[in-house]
Order: sequence, then structure tokens, then C-alpha cells
Amino acid sequence: MTTLNVVLGVLFIIGALLFLVPGALATAGKLPGNNIIGLRLPEVRKNESTWVTAHRVVGPFALLAGVAMAIGAAFAFIAQGWVWIAPAVALIAAIAAFAVGGNYGTNAAKLADAALNQPDEPAEPEPAPEVNLDALRRAAGKADGEA
Repeated sequence: MTTLNVVLGVLFIIGALLFLVPGALATAGKLPGNNIIGLRLPEVRKNESTWVTAHRVVGPFALLAGVAMAIGAAFAFIAQGWVWIAPAVALIAAIAAFAVGGNYGTNAAKLADAALNQPDEPAEPEPAPEVNLDALRRAAGKADGEA
């Protein structure tokens, strides 16, 4: 084990913790609103229910990213030669998982915000257009007679 293995392994462990702890809190709906960790969208920060909903969507993806980083840490400590591909793939997987989670969380926040902004009263249905049934019957009769 070289110094590079130890340094990268420790960095991967720190990264795993940075994904796992907030991911677990977000999945449980216990991540408090703050300016440091979480989605930074105006829709998310409007009210607490939107914050919780959006972060419950992001949470599992953050957990997946944390697990990928932990796997990368395990391989970083023992990596030599071609095995260095494993921590690199784990890092790419963590970034991809977190990016996808952020995208889903953003969409969830926008949908939750739109649902909160909709009026509770149902819209009145538009009146149906009046139809001249005699004219319709004459037209149908002409069409049947021509065929």
C-alpha cells in the first residue's frame, strides 16, 4: 500500500460520508432547510413541504452515490495497476447518480410547487356549444342518400 492509496482511500471515505449522511437525512425527510447542503432552487425554498418532497426524491440517489464512493474507497486502498480503474468507475458512478438525483429532485420540486399554487376551486366547465339537430339530420340524410 502506497501513500497514494491511503490518500485517495481517505478522500473517497470522506466523499462517501458527504453523500451518505445528507442522503440518509434527506430520504428520511429530516434534512433541515439550509444554504449549504441541498437543492438550491427558488421553488424548493418557498416552503418546507416542497423542500422535504424534493429531498426525499434526491435522498436515495445520494445514498447510491455514497455507496459508490465507499466501494471506490475499498478499491483505492488496494489498487495497483489495472485495479485503479475501479475507483475511477466508482467516482464516475457517484457523480452520475448524484446528477440524476438532482435532476429528479428539481422536477419533483417544480411539480410540488405547481401543485401548491393551483387554486382549490375547480374551474367551471365551459358550456357546450348548441347544435342544430335538424340541420344535422338533413346533412346525414343527404350523405346517406348520395352513398
